[in-house]
Amino acid sequence: MAQLDSGKLDCAILAQVKETDPFIVVPLFEEPMKLAIYEGHSWQGRDTIEMNELSGEKLLMLEDGHCLRDQAMGFCFQAGAKEDTHFRATSLETLRNMVAAGSGITLLPDLAVPHESCRDGICYLNCIHPEPKRTVVLVYRPGSPLRGRYEQLAEAIYNLMSSYYSNKAR
Repeated sequence: MAQLDSGKLDCAILAQVKETDPFIVVPLFEEPMKLAIYEGHSWQGRDTIEMNELSGEKLLMLEDGHCLRDQAMGFCFQAGAKEDTHFRATSLETLRNMVAAGSGITLLPDLAVPHESCRDGICYLNCIHPEPKRTVVLVYRPGSPLRGRYEQLAEAIYNLMSSYYSNKAR
């Protein structure tokens, strides 16, 4: 956000966080989160999991400073899950590799999940009741002379993602 504020970036696409408040925020789409479990986990073979089933479970998380960490922790704590404090990943790929190695389970954003329900040692479950989601937005500085272009870009992304998620639901 500092790069956007200083003018090093013209606009950004990211999950909405409180740090986006000073900027013009254009919602693009709601991105669901999926539960990533290792092959051989007792939940393997299921398509869905209710969030309250995570109560008492320990989940792997990203290290401090990642917006996904805060979002995932909010959903997990609400469900009664806890953070596995023995490890904090530096990236989504590290988190995915830790799950594949059988070190734990985690929430991942839908766009980071392959189309197959199981792949590379990981199975992905749809979460329900409630379905954890995050709002992906386009942000830019107030008063930007490029506002029209950003609004056009936002509309194109909104339409593309609306089509993507409506086709995925079929």
